[in-house]
Amino acid sequence: MSRRPLAALVAAGLLGACAQAPSAPDGAEEAPAPKTIFVKPSGGPRAEAARRHRDLAKAARSAGDLATARDHLGVVVLVEPDDASARQELDALAAEIRKRVNGHLEEAREAQRGGDAGRASSEYLRVLALDPRNAEATRALKEIDRQNMARAQSSRASRVRVEDLFADARAARAAPPAKGGAAATASTEPRDASYDLEARLELLRSSDPSVALRELKVWVDANPRDRAARQKIGAAVADRAKEAEGRGQKALAYTLYEQAVVLRGEPQRDWTASAAALRKQVGEERYGEGVRLMRTDIDAAVRSLEAAVQADPKNALAAAKLREAQAAQQKLRKIPAK
Repeated sequence: MSRRPLAALVAAGLLGACAQAPSAPDGAEEAPAPKTIFVKPSGGPRAEAARRHRDLAKAARSAGDLATARDHLGVVVLVEPDDASARQELDALAAEIRKRVNGHLEEAREAQRGGDAGRASSEYLRVLALDPRNAEATRALKEIDRQNMARAQSSRASRVRVEDLFADARAARAAPPAKGGAAATASTEPRDASYDLEARLELLRSSDPSVALRELKVWVDANPRDRAARQKIGAAVADRAKEAEGRGQKALAYTLYEQAVVLRGEPQRDWTASAAALRKQVGEERYGEGVRLMRTDIDAAVRSLEAAVQADPKNALAAAKLREAQAAQQKLRKIPAK
């Protein structure tokens, strides 16, 4: 075959292929390539975990456990970092916790300055309930525990010493009379009674007042007609009450004032008035505390309101609020745990 016919065949084939390819009409644009669309799933393990921790946060907050609610919201933000509402709720809750922590810390410091270790401990414990890693509250509670232990040891030592003195006095009275017979015995009895009384008054000054009050009552029951001694006892107990009042220990102070009147055995208008005023103050303080706690810690609110009613049974507002708090506490306890 010659070269010229072969070239003609190849050219004819190329022209045929071009004729078979479709051509776009004049003025038409080429169709764009289809895009890949990604659909974000609405459920899944992450969404389920976020929903569950939201519910747990809501339940914890309703129960007044703000620290646990904050932890659950933190998990929600961790699982769903783009959830702006969860992050905003977490920030608001953290700010509320800081505010409450600062308030309880100030209350605790004030109680410590007033010498009320029991109230200070309660406030520091509330701080730790909101902020378990709070260094100041942890350090202060350790110091209060150390001081309480030291006082307890001192009180036990004083009690043992006074009990030894009482035992010596009883042994002296039970011993056979010395030379001189009944006259000698009669001359020692007043000294022994005085010795017993001074030991009890020393116990009042140096240790737990509740122990001293029991011992003084025993002495008064044994010597009810010793008016001078009973006046001395009443004055000593009233002095201890003034000391407690100066330290801010109002509940202890009104108890001591009332016991001073009982042990004296005669009305004492100043002591009675002081006890009544202190009872009213304690009732109002505990009532205000209970009202504040109603929003965050119903169990603590009930305790505060019970203390308010105990201090001032005539406080009708405290009694009504206590009934309300107890009803709310019962309803909360009936809610099943999730």
